[in-house]
This record gives sequence, structure tokens and C-alpha cells, in this order.
Amino acid sequence: MLKLISRMVIKHPWRVLLLWVIGSALVIGLAPKLGDYTTANQQSFLSTSYESVQAQGVIDQKFPTQSGASGSLVVNRADGAVLSQADQSKVSSLATTLQNDKIPGVVSAKVTSNSLSKNGKVEIVQVQFAGQAGDEAVNNAVPIVRSDATKFLTGSGLNVGLTGSASTSVDTNAAYDHAEKIIGIATVILIVVLLGLIFRSPIAAVLPIVVILLIHSVTQGLTASLAKGFGFNVGNSLGPLLIVVLFGVGTDYVIFMLFRYRENLHNGEDYRDALGHATEVIDKVIASSALTVMAAFAALLLATLGSLQTLAPGLIVAVAVMLVAALTLVPALLVLLGKHLFWPAGPGRAPAKPKSARIGHFVAEHPVWLAGGILIVLVGLSMGIINYTSTYNTLGELPSSTESLVAYNTLQSAFPAGALAPTQVMVNGNGPIDPNSLTNLTDRLTKAKGVSFVAPAQLSADNTAALITVVLSDNPFSQTALDDVEGPIRQAAHGSVPGESVLVGGQTSTLVDVRSSLHHDTNLVIPVAAGIIAIILGLLLLAIVAPLYLIVGVALTYAATLGASALVFVNGLGYSGIDFANPIVLYLFVIAIGTDYNILMSDRLREEFQQGRSPRESVRTAITHGAPAVWAAGVILAGTFASLLISGIANLVELGFGVTIGILIAAFLLAPVFVPSISQLQGRMFWWPSRAPNGVTAVEDANTSRDS
Repeated sequence: MLKLISRMVIKHPWRVLLLWVIGSALVIGLAPKLGDYTTANQQSFLSTSYESVQAQGVIDQKFPTQSGASGSLVVNRADGAVLSQADQSKVSSLATTLQNDKIPGVVSAKVTSNSLSKNGKVEIVQVQFAGQAGDEAVNNAVPIVRSDATKFLTGSGLNVGLTGSASTSVDTNAAYDHAEKIIGIATVILIVVLLGLIFRSPIAAVLPIVVILLIHSVTQGLTASLAKGFGFNVGNSLGPLLIVVLFGVGTDYVIFMLFRYRENLHNGEDYRDALGHATEVIDKVIASSALTVMAAFAALLLATLGSLQTLAPGLIVAVAVMLVAALTLVPALLVLLGKHLFWPAGPGRAPAKPKSARIGHFVAEHPVWLAGGILIVLVGLSMGIINYTSTYNTLGELPSSTESLVAYNTLQSAFPAGALAPTQVMVNGNGPIDPNSLTNLTDRLTKAKGVSFVAPAQLSADNTAALITVVLSDNPFSQTALDDVEGPIRQAAHGSVPGESVLVGGQTSTLVDVRSSLHHDTNLVIPVAAGIIAIILGLLLLAIVAPLYLIVGVALTYAATLGASALVFVNGLGYSGIDFANPIVLYLFVIAIGTDYNILMSDRLREEFQQGRSPRESVRTAITHGAPAVWAAGVILAGTFASLLISGIANLVELGFGVTIGILIAAFLLAPVFVPSISQLQGRMFWWPSRAPNGVTAVEDANTSRDS
């Protein structure tokens, strides 16, 4: 089928190009915007089986005016002094003004007896929004509240900042949008420069950019259409990830094609024949690589955590559209460009003794030492996992200048850390609740570990439900707070009111459920992805042993990558932990994209072996001709993910570092050195149960093993 597609594209390039132009225009023009289906609200990604979601449902029903997102306008003096009576009156007037302004999306703005800190330096105006964090009405209200508050306090000597779930969601979306732009610009510049240096042609350098920018727009449209059609939202990390995935994987596929195309030109073939023969070989590699990546991402569909599960459609669509483009659009453009592709220097001539040939010879002569050395390096880096810890503090991951974070730091300096996001304990009665029956619950919560104070219980309008606000001692996003809510606080709440349902909700409780869901998903997604990829590799290589070595190698690469991340960020830079979602996302990128290079090298090793060369000679030839494409693709892909390092968002920085390290290991150690070394040491057994081709005898294999 791939050969049929290749011949059709080469024969009718203009028709292929026209179909792409028409199809892309329809998708981009008619599809909704992906931003309309993007949210930072973690609770929206949990199923109704979780306690925090059930608690929120009771709040929505029984306490509608308090069910929406909350916010805290944090006010302090610019000189850091104690707030005077005049200052406090100004803050009270601010609350009254905001209340009277009737801002759309805002339910209330008020100060209470607990609004002033004990040291008298900070006062809070509690803002209640009509809707959850991430809702359009709430997102629109946040900047208005901020603007009105700033204007009201101008000239008073008071600073004000809005923090809380609503503003954090807005600031997070803004930070990711900004990061997406920076990453896009940096990625384009990097790819153009590196491809220009590799192929010495501005046309070859720009070609992948043009194709991928088109694919990016199509992917966003198709993903948004899926989100609209199936009624789901996506996390705000999808946008930046789509950029790095498309530019990384897409550039890889173009590079694989260009290197084989240029190799054929060096061998004296004309442009059309060289391209035809290149597509016959590389299309299989590209298709296998793309299917591997899509299979890894498809494993996310099994996740119970929606923020992971909803990554799958966008990432699968991105790779699928890129695959179709690599098989059709790219070859069509190469046909139309013809000899102009490598303008002005032309394809050049193959060097008599390329560096890759010397490296191939070195690997073939020392497979035992090289394979052993790489194993030592990978296992050594993997030891860093001992120091690994995760963090759920998404607010702390934003740039330090973010208003929500600045305001929270001010709040935390004068109030209990948990005041930002109080935990809400709901009592849902079968009938009217006796207020006296809540005494035991309040006493138990007050004595529970991690509780700073407990507010008096509030009864619903029909007296069938009660809401108790619990302020934690620790940062509500910290592992300590999560442990306290999951353990002693939920234990204190459950069963404390006989005959009634007691549920613990709030942002920390939500993160407890997110953590539980993530643990389940990690234990499921990782082995499923590995199994699917092993099957695809087995079908591609028609072998059982080789795929097992490749999977083990990639698994060690992942462990080394995670260990290196822990050493750098936790031990080196003093981070509280690695973002909770990064390990599973990092795994999928490393195992899927890292396998690309293994596929390219393994396919070339098999090609040489099937032509009758000995394992040692197969290694020399495969590295000589295949390794340069892997190195070039690895440098560009690593550079693409390294652009995440300048995003300013901690979890993207961590992900960028981890994937960059993983790709460099895969491109420079695993694929061009470890895999060829193992294939030489194993000889025919590496390709078992495939039979050795004519001309390769057991004697040759024995000599190869003895010489090695």
C-alpha cells in the first residue's frame, strides 16, 4: 500500500498539493477554536466517583452562592507597615464598591471579622464568582475585578492583588499562551538554522517549517472539532505540547526522507528515481514510527484522569496528520522542487570517509565495551529516582511575577497558608439537620492533624445540608496538605454525624483525588504503552528478540531521564518536586519518540543483514549511512523540546529538560551504539525467529561473536 501511495504521489504531485490546500482550508476555516475547549480546572477532569466531585455537587445544589470559584483580594501597605484605621476603612469601601458595581460573573465581595491578619499588615476582600474556575464568565470577571480594585486604591499607598482559584486559572492560561508563542518562535529559528547548516540550502531548511505550520493549524481545528463533538475539554498544556510534538516529529520524518533521498543522489540516481527509491524504504520507517508514537499516546485513553486522557486525541491527531503529510504532501513538494531543493550548493558529494564510517568501525570493533558502558551510564543516572518526589503546587510553577502568585505570597506572610483555598466539609442530610449534631464533627476536625482553624457550620436554606470551612496549616497544594486531607481530615469527617453523608471537598481534596487517579493511570498506561510498542516493533522487524532489547533499552533511557531530572531539579535546584503529571507524559515521549531512532537504525541493520552481510558488516554499514540522520533528527528534536526551558513555567521547564535528555540519550547512545552493538553480539538470534539470509552462515556468526 505504501508503495502504491508513493507512486501515485510522485506521478501526480500537483493533484496531491491541490487536495491538501482545499482540505486544509476547509478544516481551518470551519473548525472551532481549540482555546474555547481548554481549561485549567483539575476538578473538571475527575469522574463523579471521587469524593471531591461529589462534595462539589452538594455545594452546587445546597449552597449555590458559595459553589463557584473563590478569590482573595490581598491588600497591604506599600511600605510594609501595619494597616491604619483609615486603611482598613478604605478596604471596606473597596468591598462595598465592588459589590455595588455588580460585575458580571461576581456574586459577592466582602470583608469579615477574619479578614484582617493578626499582625495587622494584610487584609483580605473575599470575592465569590458565579461559576467555576475556567468558565468564560469567571475568566471575563477576573481582569475587571483586578482593574477596578487597582483604580480604587490608586494614591492610597496600598497594594492589591487577586489570588485564588479563579485568578490562578486566568494567569495559568495566560502564562501557557505566552509560553506557546515563545516556544513556537524559538523552535522555528532553531529548525531553520540547523537544517540550513545540515543541507546547506535555505529551501530545505524552510520546507519542514511550512509543512508543519500547516499541519499545526489543521491539528488544532480537528482537535477542537473532536472536543466539541464528544463534549470534552483539554488541559492547557496541550497547546505547547502540540508545537513541540509536531515540529519535533515532523522534522524527524522530513530529515529521514531527505537523508535517504540525498544518499541516493550521491549514488548517481536522477532526482525522480532517487526520491522513488527513498520513499520505498523510508515510508515504512515513517509509518512504523508514527504508529508507535500514536499507540503510545493512545494508551492515555485508558487514563481515568481527564487532563491526561484528553491529551490523547490532540496528540494522536497531530501525529496522524503529520504521517499523512509525510507520505503525500512532503514527497509531492520534493517532486515539484526537483533539483532546486538543495539550491544553491546542490546535494553535494558523499565524503570518501565520513565520520559516521569511523564511528561504525569503532562500534563494530568494541561492541561489548560500548554496550556495557552505556548500561552503566543509564543505570547510574537511574539511581537519581531515589530522590524523586512530585509536586501538585501548580500555582508555584508559574513565573514569579504572576499576580496570583505574588498576592498569595503576601497572603501567606500574614495568614495560615491554607487560607488561599479552604477545605470544605459537606454534611448532606436525609432531612433537616440538628445543629447540635454538628458539634462532634467540628470538634474532630479542629483536632485533626494539619488544621489551622475551623469556621462555624453554615446550614443550607432548607436545613438539609451543612457546610463547614476548614483552613489548613500548610500550603493547600503541598504534599503535606494532601496527606492531611486524605488521611486525618477525611477520617475525622467520615462517620462523625450518624446517619448523614459527610464529604470532604475543596481544592486540596480535589488534588488528593487527582493523585489517586494518577497513581492508577501510571500503573496502567505505562505497561500498556510498552506492550503495544513491542507488538508494533515485532511486526515491523519480523522478530521477537530485537523488540525486547529495544524496549528494555528505551525503558532504561526513561529511568535515566527521570533520575537525571530528579538530580537536577530536586537535589540541584531545590525544587519541592517534579510536576505530578510529568513522569507519565515524559515516559510517553521518551518511549515513543526515542523508539523512532531505534526503528530507523534497526530497519537499516535488518536491511543490510537481509542483503547477506555479516552482523559486524551490517553494523558498520548501518551506522555509516543511518546514524547521521539519527544524529541530525536528535539534535533538532532535542533542541525543539529544549525550547520549553525558556517558557518560564516550571512544569514545562522540567518536561523540556527531561525529554531533551531522553532524546539525546536515544539519538547518540541507544540507537547508533547500543542497538547495533547488541545486534552484533546476538548475531542471527537478534532477528529470531526470522531466518538468516543466504550467504550468512553459522561459521560467520561464530567468528563474529569470537572476534567481538
